[in-house]
Amino acid sequence: MLLNLALTANLPGTPNEAVFARIRATARHRRIAWISAATRLGLKYFSRARVRWEACGFTDLEFCDIDQAPDDRQLSELDRYDVIYFSGGDPLAFRRNIVQHRLGPRLKDFLKGGGLIVGASGGSLQFTKNVSLYRLETMALDKVVGEHAAFGGLGFVDYELLPHLNRFEPQFIETVRRYSEWVPHDIIGVADGAAVIHQSVDRYSIDGRSITFRNGKILSA
Repeated sequence: MLLNLALTANLPGTPNEAVFARIRATARHRRIAWISAATRLGLKYFSRARVRWEACGFTDLEFCDIDQAPDDRQLSELDRYDVIYFSGGDPLAFRRNIVQHRLGPRLKDFLKGGGLIVGASGGSLQFTKNVSLYRLETMALDKVVGEHAAFGGLGFVDYELLPHLNRFEPQFIETVRRYSEWVPHDIIGVADGAAVIHQSVDRYSIDGRSITFRNGKILSA
């Protein structure tokens, strides 16, 4: 199954030309729906986001609320956009709002219609197997592992994602390695500026610095 999806750590904060090339190749008009985890913070940062996207050559950015004031008509007509962008933000709040508004099937339809989804940080986590890595930053490993099943993502891809790889101390990377002993799939860590760019569920390339955790081992760096 084709999967027009790019998961990044912090695009466009750190530009990635491979993702921009995918947008240009996919988009007819390059109309982008910009979705954040929460209304208040989303509106606060949208103007800044628009400036960043315009600096990268993309001028048609539209705020799309899935929190306090969702527009049902807008959400039912996602096929009007060429790209849906999920910004950084609290992955748990993102997950709640996606579930509440039943966005999963709509996003699958959007992809089937040829649209492109791009995620950044907490937005990227939504499309993976699980969002528990975020909880691992503030909670004990045993608790996160024990509650892992309750924090499933949309599962569009068969791994978990650790964004901002370059920002973490070695101690946290070691905790992620230990966590990987308990999960039945890979964990891909990507540094700021890097991206996992999919052609299908199991066919993808990684542009930029990354490491992969599997069964308690770090496979690549």
